[in-house]
This record gives sequence, structure tokens and C-alpha cells, in this order.
Amino acid sequence: MKHSIDELLGIVYRYYPRGVGLTKDGGIDVQLCKNTEEHARLVATRIQASKDERWHSMLRRIAERFPGMLMNHSLHLPTGGWDGCYSFTIDLPRSTGEPIWFHVSFLAPYYIVHSLRTVEIVKQTKDLFAVEFRDVRFLVHRSPFDPGFVSRPDDSLRSAAIGKSYASFELLPEQQPCAEWISRDIETTFGCERMPPEIGTVLVPDVTAGLGLPGEIRLYDCLFSDQHTWVKPSPREMPAPGVNIEASNMTDSLVAVLTVLAATYRIAWTLMPEVQSGSSYWVVTTDGVLHKEEVTKALAKIRLLLESPKTPRGIAAKRELEAAARELEALIASWDGEGEPPAAMVAWASRFLATWPVDSGADRP
Repeated sequence: MKHSIDELLGIVYRYYPRGVGLTKDGGIDVQLCKNTEEHARLVATRIQASKDERWHSMLRRIAERFPGMLMNHSLHLPTGGWDGCYSFTIDLPRSTGEPIWFHVSFLAPYYIVHSLRTVEIVKQTKDLFAVEFRDVRFLVHRSPFDPGFVSRPDDSLRSAAIGKSYASFELLPEQQPCAEWISRDIETTFGCERMPPEIGTVLVPDVTAGLGLPGEIRLYDCLFSDQHTWVKPSPREMPAPGVNIEASNMTDSLVAVLTVLAATYRIAWTLMPEVQSGSSYWVVTTDGVLHKEEVTKALAKIRLLLESPKTPRGIAAKRELEAAARELEALIASWDGEGEPPAAMVAWASRFLATWPVDSGADRP
């Protein structure tokens, strides 16, 4: 190796800001990362790398040597989009394995060769289920086996096999001659050497890459690409899966709650340009119980949106939406917030949904 771990980390920190991008809720603010000197340097390096004739000449040689087998995965580089490397695959016609991946870093003088493998891990399902109801997708934070919410639990859903792909650096025998030929060309063209997994999988503290959180990011993610999983996943690392249930399997009480929520959010979404444009996908998250405070907050937002509607449908149907909002406000005001939603509220929601069909396009979340 031409560099020590500390020297490689020093290279990473030139292109990835340390301690930037984490939000209070543990997520990642990608824009904060992009607004840094380090990211600007990374983007400029990507664009410059896209113009390197050595890369284009090497691709032509490999394409001639392996006709019809090469796929260039770096066409995005002129935009400065992502990755710290050139990437391409070779799909050998007589190989029983996945295509061979080649990554050549333009941030450090190293390259890697791998192929993807898939591992299946059986996990117990978590206390969460999804259901499509009244043209709305709901995520219900309850066990799909709770008889209070699911009338006919399906025991076959208690566990699920999750398939996860990861990078394997052990190639099949029929892949090795191709990998060796291309590796020699890479080394001759760029004067680089292969980075072994024991180095590339070292964790990098204090930085994010893509959607990876600090403590999850590896040298491979930063110097090459964050599009792969570089270590074989263990059962402990895999998240428990949720399940989908049929609307016909919901209990009457859950049907009542979701009916009111569907009507409430249908009014709000009709008035929201980001939903109507189809630029985002919206779901409703619930614990399966109707909360007076939640509906009251939604109504307050609806009132603001109704003051000056911004969507064509909202403008055209302003009076109808105002009337619907007033009815719901009256029903919520007269409800003590305990137990299931009143029958009158469910009846109102059912009538509204029946007379307010979903558009074939933009109105669907």
C-alpha cells in the first residue's frame, strides 16, 4: 500500500466534511453537506476526471477485448453527480456469476475488483404493517397479529426472508482471467494498485456519504462508491421487515379510523402543490387510533391552504373544500377524543370520499 490508514483518512477529509449534515432526529441533511468547500472540491474533481482521456482510451481497449460485455457506470461524472471513481462492469456470457465490477478511484491511486453476491436472512417481522385503503397508503405502527387491528392475522407473515446484495472480492474461476487482464490495464494506465478489503472496509469516523450515517461509512464508500454494501451483512444488522395486509383484513375499528384520516388528508393533499405535481410520494403514518390533536392540526393547515389555494383543483373546488372542513371541525369540536371516532364522523368521511373521487394522476399521493 502506498498510503497508511491515517493518510487515506486525510485524503477522505479533503472531499468529505467532518461533522456536517446530521440532523437532530438522526437523519442526514444532504444540502448542508453540499454547501461545503469539501463537497465543491469533490464535484470539481469528478468533472475533471470525466475529461481524462486515459479513462476513455482504456474503456475503448476493454470494449474491443470484451465486445458486448462492457457497461460504463460513470456516464454521470460530467455532471459532478456522485462517486469518487470510474466504474464499469464486464458481464461474461459463459459465467454463472454476476457481472464483474471494476472501480478506479480518481481521489487516490487505487482500484478494486468485485462481484455481487446475495445473502438471504430470515427475520421476525416488526410491529408495523402497511395497507392501501381509500386510495391512501397507511403505515400502521401496530403488530400485524394484533386482533384489535387485524381481524384475520396471517401467521405465515411472522417471519420473512430478506435478500441483501453485497460485494464479494472472491471471484469465480471463470471470472479470474478477465479480471487479471483488465487489472493489468488499469495498473498500467493509472499507475495504481488494488486496495485490499481489510483496508477498504475500515470505518471512517465523522463523515456521511450518500445516505450513510457516521459510523457506517467505509473507506470504499468515500474513495470509490457508496452504491454497494462492502461487508457481508449479518442478521443483527438487517432491519426487521414490515408486512402488507389486505384492507379486507382490518377490524371495523381500524376501518373507522383510517376512513376519517383518509378524508382529512385528501382535503389537505388537494390543496398542496407538491402532492398535486406528483413530485413527491405521501403516506399517512398512524398508530391505529384517531387522535383529536392530530386532526385539529391537520385542519389548521387546511385552513391556511384554503385562504389562497395554489392548486387548480383547490381553486376550482374551494367552496366544497371549505364546507367539508367546516363539517369536520364541528364534528371534532363535539368529540371528547376518547375511544373510536363517532359514527357521525365516520359517516361524514365516507360521504366525502364517495363524492371526491381521486384523479387518475396528480391527486394520488
